[in-house]
Amino acid sequence: MESNELLSKFFPGSTTPLDIEEKQKTQQHESDQWDLKPYIFTVKGKEMQFFPIGALALALGGRSPNTLRAWEKEGILPKSVFVKPSKDPRGRRRMYTRAMVEGLVRIAKEEGIFWPDKGKKLSDTVFTEKAVELFKQCNKT
Repeated sequence: MESNELLSKFFPGSTTPLDIEEKQKTQQHESDQWDLKPYIFTVKGKEMQFFPIGALALALGGRSPNTLRAWEKEGILPKSVFVKPSKDPRGRRRMYTRAMVEGLVRIAKEEGIFWPDKGKKLSDTVFTEKAVELFKQCNKT
């Protein structure tokens, strides 16, 4: 068995079978449901749909919200200018517009980093540059 074929069937460093096709089907179904519970807020007199970081993580193929928070701290993902108050003592909640979420999903797919098809390192892509431009455009509306 070739090493590439072996890697595609087992987790690295493990003999635990990896069923990528089944995982992709499950995650595709789940990531299609990211927008089931939008928050509706009025911005500049216009009703808009907003989504929390968990919905963005789900839309990006089921990544962890903690991964996105780390990307934000590392400057990979721009900070959203939209936040909502929270009863949680840790602070406010990040909110993303529908256009932001859909744009980030499109960019992730274009750059080959949409989970679980993470064939590239983020540093080998222009994901951040495209995301920054997307957020600038979304913040103008």
